Amino acid sequence: MKKIIMLLLAASLFFTPLSGIVAYAEVGTLILDRTETTETPETTETQEIKEIPVVITEPTEEEILTLTLQEAIGFALLNNKEMQIQNLELAKAEISYKENKRAIEKAEDGAEMLEKLGIPRSYEVTPDQIVNNALIEKGVSMKQVELALLSAQMNVEMKENQIKYNVEKAYFDLLQKEKELLISGENLALTQKQYDNGKLRYDLGMISKQQLLGLELGLSQAQSGYDAAKMVNEIQLLSFKTTLGLALEKEIDLTGEIEIKEYEPIDLEESIKLALENNAGIIMAKENAEIQPLILEATSGRFPPITFRYRQQEVEVAKAEESLQQAMVGVEMGVRTSILNLKTSEEQIATFQKAVTMATETVKIAELSFELGQNTPADVLEANINLMSAKKNLAQQIHAFNTALLDYRYSMGLGKGI
Repeated sequence: MKKIIMLLLAASLFFTPLSGIVAYAEVGTLILDRTETTETPETTETQEIKEIPVVITEPTEEEILTLTLQEAIGFALLNNKEMQIQNLELAKAEISYKENKRAIEKAEDGAEMLEKLGIPRSYEVTPDQIVNNALIEKGVSMKQVELALLSAQMNVEMKENQIKYNVEKAYFDLLQKEKELLISGENLALTQKQYDNGKLRYDLGMISKQQLLGLELGLSQAQSGYDAAKMVNEIQLLSFKTTLGLALEKEIDLTGEIEIKEYEPIDLEESIKLALENNAGIIMAKENAEIQPLILEATSGRFPPITFRYRQQEVEVAKAEESLQQAMVGVEMGVRTSILNLKTSEEQIATFQKAVTMATETVKIAELSFELGQNTPADVLEANINLMSAKKNLAQQIHAFNTALLDYRYSMGLGKGI
């Protein structure tokens, strides 16, 4: 009987108008304080029902991911699939190194052992066992095995370097588009203010309908410019999320700003020296340039200079030397070019800053002249456009400077990628 009464009371919640309801949400429980007054000809009866548990599901607003530059880099390194692949390749190379090292120690039986294990041989084995023994005795075989492991290690470091560079570049690119959107918003607000003032002056009979329409046209163009900047910013945002490996629907907020980055005074010769020492391509080319002459020496014990085999190895020695030379020239050129771009972009910033100052004053003069009836809405609109362009040019120049600084820093390291 009690169950029936409770069911009837619960049903009354859904089919009877409620009065005086207070709801509280507490750990998924809804508490209803309900006071219902039922009147009959004879009496007035008050019924009170409390604490009725209800299962509720409320959509929670997705948290915005706030990212500093370093946090963005860390996130990308953690989630990048190519980085994971390179680490797996390194683990595979470490096993190959151990087994190839054992194979070298077993000399004649080593190559056959690797074949049975299905492990690629990372050192040279010729049809002539005399040459093979010479390669082992001179340490050439072991150097080749070590070079294969070094290559895998370098690939991991270079991939990490590439990811860092790409994220930094994408971070600055997105900040740049956000800055351009902000500038377009400022232009829209300025044009709106000018239109509102013009509308007030038109209502007072101080300007003509044609002049007001000119201000309205400027406002429409400013709105179109803002919408275009917003679209470009959204596209850049999607590109940035892709670079980080984020879900495209994830909301993010960058804490950085477009600003002129500081850097230490540059020593050209020291920068080139660091680049030549650190660049992964040069390190690998040097190792190969050391190994090829040793292979030629081992080959000469069995094949004299008049033979094809000897001449063939001579070509490999020359190629290794040429590759090293080209790599060194390329790295040095990269350093010199990055420094030149950095200095040029830095020097031009002051010019663009002056342009913004002048454009700002021009807008003020154009507004005052329009109020005095000395120019037209087209003059005001032109001044607005020039100010917006000057601000964007300055932001783009600062972005170019920061990108040049980024290129300079990475030119002295391992390199930007593999």
